[in-house]
Amino acid sequence: SMRNRFGVVGLSVLFVGACQQSGPASESVVGPSAPSSVTAIGVEQPWRAMLTWKVTGIRWAGVPGQATSLFDGRCSVPSDYVIDARFEGQATHAGRVTGTTSHCSQITWSPQGPVGSAYTDGRGALVSANGSKIYLRYGPGTTGVDVKTGELWFRDPFTFEGGTGHFADASGSGEEGGTFTDFNAILTGAPVQMWMEGTIAYNPSNRSSR
Repeated sequence: SMRNRFGVVGLSVLFVGACQQSGPASESVVGPSAPSSVTAIGVEQPWRAMLTWKVTGIRWAGVPGQATSLFDGRCSVPSDYVIDARFEGQATHAGRVTGTTSHCSQITWSPQGPVGSAYTDGRGALVSANGSKIYLRYGPGTTGVDVKTGELWFRDPFTFEGGTGHFADASGSGEEGGTFTDFNAILTGAPVQMWMEGTIAYNPSNRSSR
């Protein structure tokens, strides 16, 4: 049906973000890396994470393909929906992590349905193994299809914007992304594997939140 067809294709574009590869999937992300430079708040070091990301909710502007919204100022550009997700995984400097993300998605439509998307205004919070938080922003992001493999990919820049406990005043930036192929599995709750790679600066003498 048209509804089911939209679900499969639409969900293939709405899951991009996060947050959201062609990153170092086989590289270890446990433990700190060697210092690269010193900032006003501490040592800047490489940041790497491997995460499992899963959608928890979607807020549509209205009829798909017909309505867009700024969602009461949540989005900086007219968007088709706002999507929320949770993630978990491993990250350098933070150990086992959990967190949430949310972003605005804009679909490109054709008479046959959605043919692509972009996403903006990404916000997230990462909780480290010791309970400290890191706040992040991400996007604008882009998506596409690898014509050789048929996989859908997503990629976007991110920045760290402070935190709590051990990561109070944390800063840094980098890129994140991922790939997936089975849209129907995602519709039934399958997770998406994604990566993050960049740098983080924080003061190691900060107390944890515990």
